[in-house]
Amino acid sequence: MREKRLRWKAGQRASERRGRIRADLESKGIAPEFSEPVANHLVDIAPDFASAEYGAVLDGVAAAYGVHRRECGAADDVKEIRRLMLHFATELHKLEEGVQILSAYLQRMRGRALKGQGPILH
Repeated sequence: MREKRLRWKAGQRASERRGRIRADLESKGIAPEFSEPVANHLVDIAPDFASAEYGAVLDGVAAAYGVHRRECGAADDVKEIRRLMLHFATELHKLEEGVQILSAYLQRMRGRALKGQGPILH
């Protein structure tokens, strides 16, 4: 049985083939920023693939992208947690400064009250 070859339209430009490859990759869940460079590499060799081979290549790229995304996603999670903790620490520092200012104010008011210079604080 003869295998069906991938057919590009006669006279179809490389940019049109690249666009089709990108669309096929993106239909498999691959992000545009990842599909573009892959399509640029595949556009030159895709005419030599049989339809089954072309599908297998796209499936392989999609699988590799999935692994890449999971590994990068874990690193991104750590970065996000680190960023949140830094912001939390900054807010705690601001709160500490506010408490110090309030403490100094209360000590000053207490000193005045003990000297009889101001109103009594309860």
